[in-house]
Amino acid sequence: MTYPEFTALLMASARPVILLEGRRSISSSDFRRAHTTARHLAEAFPHALFRSGNADGSDQAFTDGIATVDPSRLQIIAPYQSHRRQYRTPGATYESPDSLNRAQEETIAGHTIQATPRNSRLIDRRADSGPLAAKARYLMRDTMKVTGHSETFPPPTVALFYVSLDDPEAGGTGHTIRVCRQHGVPYAFQNSWDSWFE
Repeated sequence: MTYPEFTALLMASARPVILLEGRRSISSSDFRRAHTTARHLAEAFPHALFRSGNADGSDQAFTDGIATVDPSRLQIIAPYQSHRRQYRTPGATYESPDSLNRAQEETIAGHTIQATPRNSRLIDRRADSGPLAAKARYLMRDTMKVTGHSETFPPPTVALFYVSLDDPEAGGTGHTIRVCRQHGVPYAFQNSWDSWFE
């Protein structure tokens, strides 16, 4: 994706939503680049909202960058209500699968299984306690970031990811990329967006 293509996607919407997320393990220089890119995006597109997932690493870098401009334009979807509460950004809006009604939860679960079928048994255990249920909630959160679930949290217009370029579809970020693909959300990796604001 080129920067003009990205811009055209945003300008076609009155209130675009940009999903910003990626790997937890990134270098300090990559953290700075993601932070700088997010800040530039918030400045360049004042009509846009920004969504991320409340994880450390890439999510934190992007979130911090947006917050330097306008934290009220941040939408954070956490795996559960109290997740990383001590790192929350004042002024941002927070959501989690806890806010879904039963029908919404079943829909999100279905999309989660569709994107990563090998996790179907895991998703079926999301209401249990323990580490498997916790992992299921993280995947549900990743799906929610893409599918949306309300007028306030619609599907994103476009997504930018920081990935391992050797294996971009690994882990939770890979799951989110697959949900984007299935739901027609355009996306780009850092080998595209990293040069946009040089």
